[in-house]
Amino acid sequence: MDNSVSGPTGPRCRNGYYRQQVEVEAERQGLTPEEYGVYKGSTGSAIRPINSAGGLLFLAILISVFSAVVSGAAIILLTGEGVTNWVQFVVGCAIVIVLVPTSWAYYFKERKAARLRKAAGKTLEPPTRRSSRPDW
Repeated sequence: MDNSVSGPTGPRCRNGYYRQQVEVEAERQGLTPEEYGVYKGSTGSAIRPINSAGGLLFLAILISVFSAVVSGAAIILLTGEGVTNWVQFVVGCAIVIVLVPTSWAYYFKERKAARLRKAAGKTLEPPTRRSSRPDW
């Protein structure tokens, strides 16, 4: 007897989950993924997400200002006399390097989508379900 189970045996792999959700929601609403923009659902979020162009602009500016403060503190640490905790310094710099471009990329993607929807005269409805697949 062969007791092997085909497919994954551990937790389901969700690589590309949000990209798939964008495609499903865009198709459901008659939009292209480019017109839909960033993911609008709240799956995986403890709070209601901010995903309008204005909200993403606010977050991008907030993250940029916070990152500038972190960068200024890093410069002071490097030029000052004292013990530098290199682990915290490297982690802080890595976070800045990743978060700032990502936040602005999401803003520009949503702004472009809003412009495309407006030019086409289409409206956007928020997602009504947590997932497109009932088994997730």
